Amino acid sequence: MRTIPLTVALALIGGTLAPSPAQAPVDTVVTIQGFLQEDNQVGLWTIVVPLPLQVLGARTYVVPLVGKPERWSKLLNRYIEAKGRITRLPERGDPGIGMEVDKAKEIEPPGTAKATVDRGMTLHADVSLSIIPNRFAWHDATGGSTGVNPMVLYTIQNRRTTPIYFFLPTNNFLCVRVKSAEGVSLWDTTTQVPSPDARRFTLQRAGVFRDAIHFPEDAATRPGRYVVQMGICEVDDYDISAEFVVQ
Repeated sequence: MRTIPLTVALALIGGTLAPSPAQAPVDTVVTIQGFLQEDNQVGLWTIVVPLPLQVLGARTYVVPLVGKPERWSKLLNRYIEAKGRITRLPERGDPGIGMEVDKAKEIEPPGTAKATVDRGMTLHADVSLSIIPNRFAWHDATGGSTGVNPMVLYTIQNRRTTPIYFFLPTNNFLCVRVKSAEGVSLWDTTTQVPSPDARRFTLQRAGVFRDAIHFPEDAATRPGRYVVQMGICEVDDYDISAEFVVQ
């Protein structure tokens, strides 16, 4: 059996901006939430957020880190809360800012749903589902786009000391469905494994599988409450649901 490396598939993820002085001329302190990423090609560390961060004249989804960001390497590809000082750095290009992180910690995205798969001594896994952000608006008061880019983050964590083996009957891998609060199906998508060999994969002991999928405005166009259902296709034990609100 071939073991597939388990990695995090991430892109634009959520964040919040803490209040800061309105007239900060040089720098300002913020607290943001998002995923810590490293671009090995250019040697740049960033925190990626889903709602645009607006600070010191810059508007961006990607907050470049300066100083010694590698000291937070244990949080790489994790959803974190980071507090630090943002400074104007026009020589860096767009965005012309940089953030030096003073404190950072892994946190659970707001509204995360959890479930457990338990078969006694043979299998125990925690399954979680987060919609990031779980409360948002597609359009602002003027009707313009807010730039939000919501994502569904799905996680399986093996709690046993033995591996979990998956055998997929088809190339369908992760199935995602968005429903209205009344249970009406509105949008769905399915990811695919790259080859028949990939239908058999292993989640090693104490291992974690994470994957993330974006959903478009067409999935939930109107204000209201929605439900996302996600799981491994045709393997019902790992299905889970979580709610989000469109304002």
